Amino acid sequence: MKTNHFTYLKANVRGVAVIELDGFMDFCKYAEQHHIKEIFLLENETKFGLLHQQIMFEIPANGFKTLEDGRTATHNKFPSAELFYTAIAEGISNYDWYILKNKHGIQDLNILKKLQDEGYIEGYEVFKKELQQTVKNLPIFENAYDFYLYANENEFESVQEYLAGISKGFITALSYKAATKLGYEDYDNYKKGFENNFPDNDTYQKAKELNITNHAEYTSKLNLELSYPELTHDQNLFLLLLSKLEQGKKVSLYKLKTLFENQLEEYKNKNGKLFHWFTVALNTDQDYVSFLQENKDVAQFISFDADGEFIDVFQLKNRSVVIDGSNVAHNSQNNKPDRPSIANLLRMVRFLKTKGFTDILIIADASLRHKLVDLNKLSQLNQEAKYIIAPAGVAADIYLIQHVKRKHCLIISNDTFKQYKQHDRWVAMNIDYYRLTFMIDENEVLMPDIE
Repeated sequence: MKTNHFTYLKANVRGVAVIELDGFMDFCKYAEQHHIKEIFLLENETKFGLLHQQIMFEIPANGFKTLEDGRTATHNKFPSAELFYTAIAEGISNYDWYILKNKHGIQDLNILKKLQDEGYIEGYEVFKKELQQTVKNLPIFENAYDFYLYANENEFESVQEYLAGISKGFITALSYKAATKLGYEDYDNYKKGFENNFPDNDTYQKAKELNITNHAEYTSKLNLELSYPELTHDQNLFLLLLSKLEQGKKVSLYKLKTLFENQLEEYKNKNGKLFHWFTVALNTDQDYVSFLQENKDVAQFISFDADGEFIDVFQLKNRSVVIDGSNVAHNSQNNKPDRPSIANLLRMVRFLKTKGFTDILIIADASLRHKLVDLNKLSQLNQEAKYIIAPAGVAADIYLIQHVKRKHCLIISNDTFKQYKQHDRWVAMNIDYYRLTFMIDENEVLMPDIE
């Protein structure tokens, strides 16, 4: 608002022509163009007037004390003098800001400016118009300041992120960001996926299409289908059982069926029924006998005497074996690894061969070759066993576990795979049946499980 530059004179003017101008802006402009400094206060100060060339130019005061006030109020869109002076008393000279201040309950003008600059004023209007009736679990926001405070308390970084989050049902920025990272598009799916331990939305949606409600059940299905996809689920489970039988033992068919029935309990719902997706082919004794006699994969684990109904479990040497290359190269034991060497791997392979093993695979981390003290011996190792390297940046453990799942083979490692047991039920229940521990001491390999 400009400093007053007019002189105001109370007057009763008669006998002159009168012209009434339209609005304070035009009146002040006319006065300034003609360098008029004296303004008359007319009719008990209800009008402003100026005298120029024997003509009185007038304008209603409409409650304004000065022309400058009327002009400022007009410029800043105040509809009345009363509102203008009320706003000025509160330190506000703009009608839009005055309305925002009162509408949104904000007394601090710095906060009001912050909300305006960051888009929360406009965002609140969008929320009321488009989201207020549809978004659940939110408090009632009386104004934009409440809207802003709630966004800030729940750590949203911007009004855009806030609107995007709550439009999808997310109350906190933490859950919204976590869900977005995992591919979830709304809170309901994220909540169900999280509660049922699914690692991401893609996995959750695939399970949902199969009418599977939790991750443990979904992975159980995938793991059963991993080794022998052409077989039914119960046949796959039966082969898994055969692969875990104690070496060199005789087992009756009756005992084997009892063990198998116990394993089936893991694939039943709370009502005691097999999962809806679980396919079955082994219903009668003859089904078991036929499977044991005819399935080509059975022969790698046991031999079956149909007449006596007994199963002979083969010695471990008849099995395939995969070596945890990095673990053996380091000769890891008691968390005090040696410097990794090809020599340790060569000792292990040669030891296994002396025990009758012929199908030997080594899987190692890509980074191992940069740590080896005798990389020059790698070609020698390749002549003795198949040696493959995991892709850079991917732990070899993932491929080792996958290989064991597929082949039901033995794995040589001192790693307990604890972190995988926490997230993969198959690993938690099965890996220790296949894992063989070792020591390499003064060029001698010690493995009590196959001595």
